[in-house]
Amino acid sequence: MSWFVEGIHPEIRQSIRRDQVLFEGKTDFQQVEIFANDLLGRVLVLDDAVQITEHDEEIYSESITHVPLLSHPDPKSVLIIGAGDGTVLREVLKHKTVQQVTMVELDGALVKVCRDHLATLLDGAYDDPRLNLIIGDGAEYLSSSQNQYDIIIIDSTDPDDNSTSLFTDNFYQSCKGRLVEGGVMVAQAGCPSYQPSILKHMRDRMLSLFGFGGFYHAAIPTYVGGLHAFAWASDRSDLSKLAEQDDPGFRKAEFPTRYYSDRMHKAAFYLEPAKA
Repeated sequence: MSWFVEGIHPEIRQSIRRDQVLFEGKTDFQQVEIFANDLLGRVLVLDDAVQITEHDEEIYSESITHVPLLSHPDPKSVLIIGAGDGTVLREVLKHKTVQQVTMVELDGALVKVCRDHLATLLDGAYDDPRLNLIIGDGAEYLSSSQNQYDIIIIDSTDPDDNSTSLFTDNFYQSCKGRLVEGGVMVAQAGCPSYQPSILKHMRDRMLSLFGFGGFYHAAIPTYVGGLHAFAWASDRSDLSKLAEQDDPGFRKAEFPTRYYSDRMHKAAFYLEPAKA
């Protein structure tokens, strides 16, 4: 038994007990660790930062997925950038309207590790025939591809050496160019309390490119700091207005969920706006 310590902020740390180490190694891009904790279940750590835990991963994966997809009238094509653990992919594939999912993940070794050690979370997502998995750089894929999508989901790590290209003006422009008319883009935006610079960056760059944009939130216990933010943008759809209507302007989920609900969808936009 040992303790994993995450430096969330220069002045804040959280500790999680390692009850059993399941995998530890370094890929070409990052340090990967998966360990078990009696309370949280399996914990995925990349470069000393917690990514998901079995205890609450559905709050993140269902929030970043079902809010944009159910706000779109008929999403058929989805692009996921990042999300190598596979939980976001699992949620996207629950939508019967979706005919094809392109997923671009930089670290192919991470995908294999998660398929080996987090298989119980994935529900066979990587074997779905609708998936086109591309191992490569998401920014390079967007700049070279002419494919277009109804939904683009950016599930990147916070800005670091491996993900810096996913936070540039050129990247956001490429995303805008790859969305079909009426398409929606969503990206994880960090913790408003401890990482306001990420939200400011997205407000100044990503959201300024679109006719509509903003943030919605979820409270995810694994991510210390209270609320976690998701940035959204679209040229045709105002997701916040759709959520505010008495008769929800978004579609109902026709599949079982553990966290997502109509009430959660509306509440995600009612929480205190992110300060950026």
